[in-house]
Amino acid sequence: MNERLKQAVERAHPGINAPPLDARSSDIRAGIANTGAVKQQYGPNYGISVVPWRPAPPAPVLPRR
Repeated sequence: MNERLKQAVERAHPGINAPPLDARSSDIRAGIANTGAVKQQYGPNYGISVVPWRPAPPAPVLPRR
């Protein structure tokens, strides 16, 4: 019975045949941010602050009367 259930599971959800992550894996695959992406996100705050740079919100425009 167990063998039949195991075969049914293998047919429904085959195992992923992927190599494990190691030191040679790409940054994106390992879930690590790369330097270019971090520099773009932090803008002028890169290397200065742990808070990402955000542009100032636009000034509100009052409607004309």
